[in-house]
Amino acid sequence: MRAISISAVGSADQLIVEEFPRPVSSNTSGEQLLIRVELAGINFFDIYQRRGERPMNFPGILGVEGIGTILESSVPLQNFKVGDRVGWAGGTKSYAEFLTLNEDQLIPLPVSISSETLLPLLLQGLTAHFLATSSHVASSKTTALVTAASGGVGSVLIQLLRLAGARVIPVTSSHEKIERLKKLDFEHACTYTEMKERVSNLTKGLGVNVVYDSVGRETFNQTIELVGRRGDMVLYGAASGPVDPINPLTLTRNSIYLSRPTLSDFIPTFAEKKERINDLVSALLSGALELTAIQTFTFEEAAQAHRLLESGMAGGKLAFTTE
Repeated sequence: MRAISISAVGSADQLIVEEFPRPVSSNTSGEQLLIRVELAGINFFDIYQRRGERPMNFPGILGVEGIGTILESSVPLQNFKVGDRVGWAGGTKSYAEFLTLNEDQLIPLPVSISSETLLPLLLQGLTAHFLATSSHVASSKTTALVTAASGGVGSVLIQLLRLAGARVIPVTSSHEKIERLKKLDFEHACTYTEMKERVSNLTKGLGVNVVYDSVGRETFNQTIELVGRRGDMVLYGAASGPVDPINPLTLTRNSIYLSRPTLSDFIPTFAEKKERINDLVSALLSGALELTAIQTFTFEEAAQAHRLLESGMAGGKLAFTTE
């Protein structure tokens, strides 16, 4: 089978297409089901691994998300059957034509919606969902600041927050992106240099109820200062690099709650996966959630795709197609 391989920590140019033996299902954990990959999602987590900021074994195959079809299973299946189209948002080696997973890693997908439409609802959509409903329970009493608001997770998160009735302050890197956000009726959108003044004006100096920060090192020290009394500082990414160690006494200013959540802890069961994905699909079908069309790449375009995501100019979901 064809797959995208990486031999060591480095730049996007490290990614190459190679031939590998096709995996087979077995009784070994992580290898119980054989999946034919249709779309492999491209995410910042992959870049973190490529840059050496998250652990992985080299040489190896990146990719934690995708949509495909169950070809065979070495164990009886409880919630799926061979032939089902399924998603995943926590597997490994997804930049490939085939991979093996366990059933508990699979996400049920509605049959009537295309894979291209559903892919943004997996890692990014599910992350946005737990951020808006669990890391902080958004409501009409919530004022939320969201960094990287025009990115993959951010663009879904701001819409879910609005759906919950929250006042949203989307923050992004350019005035061009601000204009796109304002066309979606996010009137408080601003740049990073403007966000302190925007928060002060909108909250009368009290600060926001929650900050969702996925940028990390470049923004954390600024965004945590914008959290109001007993507010939530939710750090869920590190696009600019990991945040420096923080002294817990920093949180005594306004009694701030700091969390660093990850998706796997919010979709541990089939029931929770199904509930969250169904909520997202309902929002999509109702028109409350709008998604940018995904951009697809061949395996040979791997370096180009990684550079685009890393640049912050992607503007939507990126994926490899195996067709």
